[in-house]
Amino acid sequence: LFPQTPEELDDSDFETEDFDNRSRTSIQTEDDQLIAGQSARAIMAQLPQEQKAKIAEQVASFQEEKSKLDAEVSKWDDSGNDIIVLAKQMCMIMMEMTDFTRGKGPLKNTSDVISAAKKIAEAGSRMDKLGRTIADHVSHNSC
Repeated sequence: LFPQTPEELDDSDFETEDFDNRSRTSIQTEDDQLIAGQSARAIMAQLPQEQKAKIAEQVASFQEEKSKLDAEVSKWDDSGNDIIVLAKQMCMIMMEMTDFTRGKGPLKNTSDVISAAKKIAEAGSRMDKLGRTIADHVSHNSC
């Protein structure tokens, strides 16, 4: 867990552009799940402008938070830092989920989104367990 100083970081550590990185955790399916005869993507594309604007606002907010997370995570050396690795994996999966709301990305239907949410939950559980182990170790050593 070694933080990096700003001088040690290079510009490639900060991702501010819209990128096409995809996690390997997505489960792809050939056939789109149909809801009332339409794929989930088609339904998202047909939403009224008001709802699309609301979703776009939420996605923009998420993108801002993701940029902050990327900047913070980039300060740390992730080789051997399982918490940072898990955080990055969770962030990538969340980006795929937000891409789905815009009709983009590797997630094609609601079952893909549900699978992605399960992967986030699993990674969160691993992160919680790891964090508790570290906290217990620190509290035992400080006595």
